[in-house]
Amino acid sequence: MHKKIITVIFILCIAFLNVNNIVFAKELTFAQVSDVHYSLDENYMDKYLYFLASSIRKKNPDFAIFLGDNVDKSREEDVIGFMQSIHSLKLPYYLVLGNNDAHRLSGLEKEIYLDIVTTFNRNQDEGKNYYYFRPNGDFVCVVLDATPDFAQSKHGKISDEQIQWLDNLLTKYSKKLFIIFQHCPLVPPRLEYQLSMLDTEKYQSILKKHSNVVIISSGHYHQDAVIEDENGIRHISAPAFKDMPHSYQLIKIIYDENNYKSPKDIQVIVNKIKV
Repeated sequence: MHKKIITVIFILCIAFLNVNNIVFAKELTFAQVSDVHYSLDENYMDKYLYFLASSIRKKNPDFAIFLGDNVDKSREEDVIGFMQSIHSLKLPYYLVLGNNDAHRLSGLEKEIYLDIVTTFNRNQDEGKNYYYFRPNGDFVCVVLDATPDFAQSKHGKISDEQIQWLDNLLTKYSKKLFIIFQHCPLVPPRLEYQLSMLDTEKYQSILKKHSNVVIISSGHYHQDAVIEDENGIRHISAPAFKDMPHSYQLIKIIYDENNYKSPKDIQVIVNKIKV
């Protein structure tokens, strides 16, 4: 009889713990799209961006983000066309600067590019090339600019000004979880010198200093991959939407902020969605 009572108590305890885990588990979901390379010279892209917006709306994520090279050439008419094509998303969305998007030598200055973007997208009303937003009470999302101001370059580089700003932000919100978005990856999906990021030492040291960065998402390489580094940070590379089959990533984060010690405590699920 005593053994039966002990067994029942044990089962109830396990059930109670499982219920608590369910209660405390939270989710954040976002869609990320990279390397659309939109151009008015290619009429088919409007159709696929319409399908993209429809697919994302059906998935109903907390927000969507475009990871750079949103246009193929740094031209005002292409930026306007791209913004018009994604305007039907009807949910919060954000843009990252890519090396094709804005460069002073043979295209738009970043200020003009951002003026166009913020005319359509009030989520970026400050018109800054790097910024942060809060999708919920637990996460801080950071958008960095890894592109040069003057000329187009496939090498990414995060300025010292941004690194210091990121360090201050990570310190200010030390109890929050971070996602970083940038066009050029810090940890690339494949080794290729002509695309690699330059001068990453300071950036790497900041990430080692703080333990609240969960994900760094990027595009640029036209390849989807998830690489976990020694600190548990997931480096997620997105496929190029321009390439067949036209696809994006839907990322679900399952977390419990009360039981967080390192990025390894966070569950990250990455799904590739074809439109």
